[in-house]
Amino acid sequence: MFSDLMDLDAHRYVADMFAGMDVRYHLGDDHRLVCTLCPDRKLTLKQPDPDVVTAVTRSADLLREGRGPLLDLVDRAEVRDATAAWTARVNTVTARTNRVDVDALLIRPDGCVAWALPTGQDLDATTLVGALGTWFGHPA
Repeated sequence: MFSDLMDLDAHRYVADMFAGMDVRYHLGDDHRLVCTLCPDRKLTLKQPDPDVVTAVTRSADLLREGRGPLLDLVDRAEVRDATAAWTARVNTVTARTNRVDVDALLIRPDGCVAWALPTGQDLDATTLVGALGTWFGHPA
C-alpha cells in the first residue's frame, strides 16, 4: 500500500478506499471506469426529460428511481439510438458535466459503471448492447 501511495495522490487514494470507490468488479470491459462505482458528479441537463426527475443536479440523483441511467455527456444520437429498446428499464439523460474522459456512461441502478464510451471514440454498439442485455435483460 505504501508503494502505491508514493505513486498516487495519497489523500484521494485513502479517501477512495474509505468510501468504497476503489472497489472494482470484473464485468468484462477494460475501460478503467467500468466495474467501479460511479463518482457523484454535478450535472447540467440539456433538455430535462419529463420521465426523469427534472430537478437532477447530481449523477447520484439519477439512481433514485431504481432504473439504470445512460448518461450521454456530449449529445451523441447514436448512443441514445442504441439504447432505444431498453427505455422501459434505462433512463437516457443528455447532460453536461466537468468529466472530460468519457462521452457516455451506462450505470447500473446500484451505481456501478456497466459501460463507458471514451471521449471521441466511435461507438461500438455491440459492446453497449451487450452491457444493456447483461444488466437490463432483453429489450422490451
